[in-house]
Amino acid sequence: MEQNIVIYIGMWKALTLIAAVVLGAWYAGHRFGEIETKVGGFETRLTNLEGRLDTAFGSKSPIALLPRGEVILNESGLKNYIDERKDDLLNKCKNGNNMSNQYDIQENVFKFFDRYDFGDFEEKLKATAYAYGVGIETIRRVAGIYFRDICLEAYHFTPKDLDRPKTTEIRPISS
Repeated sequence: MEQNIVIYIGMWKALTLIAAVVLGAWYAGHRFGEIETKVGGFETRLTNLEGRLDTAFGSKSPIALLPRGEVILNESGLKNYIDERKDDLLNKCKNGNNMSNQYDIQENVFKFFDRYDFGDFEEKLKATAYAYGVGIETIRRVAGIYFRDICLEAYHFTPKDLDRPKTTEIRPISS
């Protein structure tokens, strides 16, 4: 025989319980936003891992494109896209960012391309990602690695300088 359990609570206790659930849900949503932001800090590491697993770029410092990454860069049209917009991209990337040392340049370029709006060109990037079986994040990192080298040169560094502490006066090269 089945027994039903019935719990009797008063109206005030019921309202208190409902209020607690509503406030708890609001607080959890608020905290989730913070957790999401903190998890975003791992995005770079996950993108690096994905790109390495896809053999698009290496893990040794300085991070460099591997042959597959070079193919993706060229066949996606990213290389031409970046080369044609180099000066504009340099200006947008340095806007509000510290570009006084090679580490900051690399980090700022990677963050820049993680968020960059490619507009209509994004469809070509998605098609390339699908064709090569990689994520769009890997495509964006390929762009970032290529553009990082352009930025390093613009600020009188080389990719090898990423392993050596050095700062210099910011003097972009002329086009």
